Amino acid sequence: MKDREVVQSVLDSINQENNKNPPEIEITRGSQEGDGYVSETYAISIKNHKGEVTNLFVKSLPDDIKSWKEAFVEAFNTEYNFYTEIYPVLDQFQRNKNVQDPFNNVPKHFSTKIKNNQTPPIVLENLKSLGYVLRDRKKPIDDSHLELSIKALARYHAINYAMKDQQPEKYKKLTIGVGDVFGKYLIKFGMEDTIKKCVDQLIKGFDPVMDKIILDHLDNLTERLIDYLTKIFLDCDEYFIMGQGDCWSNNMMFLYNDQTKPIDVKIIDWQCQRISSPLFDFSYFFYTLATKKELDNAEHYLNLYYDTLSQRITELGSNPQKVFNYQIFREHYRKYSLFGLCMGFINVKAQLFEEGEVPNMLNPGGDVNPLEAFSGILRNQDVYVKRMRDLIEYFINQDLL
Repeated sequence: MKDREVVQSVLDSINQENNKNPPEIEITRGSQEGDGYVSETYAISIKNHKGEVTNLFVKSLPDDIKSWKEAFVEAFNTEYNFYTEIYPVLDQFQRNKNVQDPFNNVPKHFSTKIKNNQTPPIVLENLKSLGYVLRDRKKPIDDSHLELSIKALARYHAINYAMKDQQPEKYKKLTIGVGDVFGKYLIKFGMEDTIKKCVDQLIKGFDPVMDKIILDHLDNLTERLIDYLTKIFLDCDEYFIMGQGDCWSNNMMFLYNDQTKPIDVKIIDWQCQRISSPLFDFSYFFYTLATKKELDNAEHYLNLYYDTLSQRITELGSNPQKVFNYQIFREHYRKYSLFGLCMGFINVKAQLFEEGEVPNMLNPGGDVNPLEAFSGILRNQDVYVKRMRDLIEYFINQDLL
């Protein structure tokens, strides 16, 4: 796909004056190593004759994907469908309700049309140009980042529950194009072997005396987790909605009022959106980020999520006791939280990768499985072992493992 064709398509879409021949166009790399693993990205800065600048972030699929091509194409199309079909309908629903502080925690999307039946790129506002940045993935999460993100997820889920309640046929139609990239490909592409190697590494890193209680619970852990993953993706009940699906650290960008205090968050990368319990999103986000400090205070974050969810469902005109009451919420917590531990084996490593350790997910070369990079020993392996030890201990203490 030609950069110039993308630029012209975007210019036509946003209807800038004299956009046929913009005075200045600058195209640069869209993300750094470790920012994202799946799409080819670049930034476009367009300055018109008045000096007005439009900054765009473009995601596209390269033509030379060497592995997992089917999965990556499906993931890309899932995200494109979210921005073009799903979010506009959800957003219109909430705005018709005139709620204060509506969910707007996704970047603005620009529609494009590409000739020759090529897959259109995903063209978004460049959040970096607005001051949004990725949180340093190697640093422990703090309360302000956690609470801001949890509230945003809850508000997004609330729109789904309210619309599903009030406009069931329209909501059902909206979900038709939502697939399940995670469920379809997670086991197929080597998750079992990756988890096994990570579990073996942890066991070797534990002290046989100090960690005896934990070690006693790790018998057949790989088999138990894979069995859980294999079965859990087949689940579906009346409380399932369209989740984000890939709520890890690098899929959220933050705006700060100073160097430390986040005041807004944008959720990016909707490639793995799926029909699921909202506890999939919560557990994936919280348990892959939480250190012992946050795990010890997990009930606070769980209640923060549910309080925000139920309040927004009410504001949107539905009854949370009907659509997703607290008892069902706790049942889902006990059933789906283990998903967070499963993803922790990979995502905690992803957070701790140093330069040179980040895998090339698109083109690893040859027959190399991209997940293989998550099976190796990190330079920060001691931090990884500590994080996973605390996480496993939490699940044992909560009788979730």
